[in-house]
Amino acid sequence: MSDAMQDRIKALILVLTAAYLTYLLVSGNLFFYIGPRFSWLVILGIGLMVILASSYRLVGPKADDTQPIVEDVYLYNDYLEADRPKTGLVALTLVALPLLLGVTVPARPLDASAVPNRGVSTELASADPSQSLTIVAGERNVLDWVRTISNSDDPAALNGEEFDAVGFVYRDTRFGEDEFMVARFTMTCCAADAMAIGVIIRSDEAADFETNSWVRVQGSFTEGDFDGDALPIVSADSIDPANEPEQPYLFP
Repeated sequence: MSDAMQDRIKALILVLTAAYLTYLLVSGNLFFYIGPRFSWLVILGIGLMVILASSYRLVGPKADDTQPIVEDVYLYNDYLEADRPKTGLVALTLVALPLLLGVTVPARPLDASAVPNRGVSTELASADPSQSLTIVAGERNVLDWVRTISNSDDPAALNGEEFDAVGFVYRDTRFGEDEFMVARFTMTCCAADAMAIGVIIRSDEAADFETNSWVRVQGSFTEGDFDGDALPIVSADSIDPANEPEQPYLFP
């Protein structure tokens, strides 16, 4: 493969990768992989890829006044190619592999099937009281409520507080027939550190909702016991099917 062709292929890979990252950014699918606070790095990367792609020789070498006149074509080619590193087809394929995987494998967020491998919690160790207590109760999402629960040592502190939030249904062997967790995944840096958090729900209708289905739960908190621990539990007044949000992750 000629060096000019290699340059064209490298430039094409860079341009297509930049275009794909731009699509992920505009569509919001980028945030299935990283937190919004790091989107500036992706924008920077897109710009650098375009600049690097434009630096490649796209039309092959051209002689100019600074190049020596060589009558023998073979010596001339040796002069042009002497200092150029060679890139094999395998290396080009490896460089293009992330782009190929990104295009062929649909972007999708984590769901309840990933919880057993990542764990689930009703608390956040680094909860910040100012981030949850200033939010009106009716406007709190699952993350806000988990923060609120984490900031109180009294399981009865939320008794009577109204709960209204959307999440996916999660349950394991610890849950009774009238229980499930309404959960969401949180992401701080990227999908590698994503973890599920949730609030325990009790209702006679709990068994009617399949694991991983999205629901909206309305009810109120009461002090309860789950898996041997005292904690606030939502007694549901209503549970309704809900559509999965366009952005299912919550970002602390």
